[in-house]
Amino acid sequence: MPFETIQGISGGTIRPSRFVKLSTAADQTFLEADANEQTIGVAQDWQRDAPIDGADPDAAESGDPLSINPIGSVCLLQIGSGGVTRGDELKSDADGKGVTRATTGTTVQWVGAIALESAVEDELAKVMVVRYPMRPAIV
Repeated sequence: MPFETIQGISGGTIRPSRFVKLSTAADQTFLEADANEQTIGVAQDWQRDAPIDGADPDAAESGDPLSINPIGSVCLLQIGSGGVTRGDELKSDADGKGVTRATTGTTVQWVGAIALESAVEDELAKVMVVRYPMRPAIV
């Protein structure tokens, strides 16, 4: 990876490989992104507890340390509804998963990653983390 991860604190529950945003409540604190929000990167791809029966599957809970893959990184992102095709521009859904941005309508789409491989819903896909707004074509 050409970029180092950002080390911070979780401001709430964050699941592995989900889009994250900066918290406005405290410095160096991150939250899992909601639908079409401006993102700062993708959360670490490992969970906080060992992967055994009954273990917590989250990457971090409020107050836990958290690693973020920042803009320019190549990492894994959990894919949301509809799946993705390599080359798709991805935004966050309501659960921080990556979904293909809208290409019609009037709402600005906040692209947070570009899919480097195709994947179906709930799979992990390799992505390049980016951040830019796109105005869909008005139809």
